[in-house]
Amino acid sequence: MSDKRNIDTVMDAVDQKWMPHVLAEVNDYDVKVANVEGDFPEHAHADTDEFFLVLAGRLHLELPDRTVALGPHEVFTVPRGVPHRPRAEEGTRILMFEPRGTVNTGDGNEGAGTTGVRLG
Repeated sequence: MSDKRNIDTVMDAVDQKWMPHVLAEVNDYDVKVANVEGDFPEHAHADTDEFFLVLAGRLHLELPDRTVALGPHEVFTVPRGVPHRPRAEEGTRILMFEPRGTVNTGDGNEGAGTTGVRLG
């Protein structure tokens, strides 16, 4: 993946909701983007934090003790092991930075999620 990419062009080509696409790789990490809308199942990642950057729209992360609302250009990291349920408004686009192979539904649901569709 050494080609230059435009995030908006990549995201405009993705129809599926909550389906991460690997935009780039950095060492042993994937930089993933996804169009998201509605509710995503509650899950946790036992071995890694989960970083969210909102590119457009609004993302709500329901945590055990609070809900974190993120707008464009805001970031939040869910600490490893913390259950969270993402919920997104229409037109929300996010970028995630995760260790390669991380399943988006968490460590307890490997068969149910995806590690991210590789582009190009």
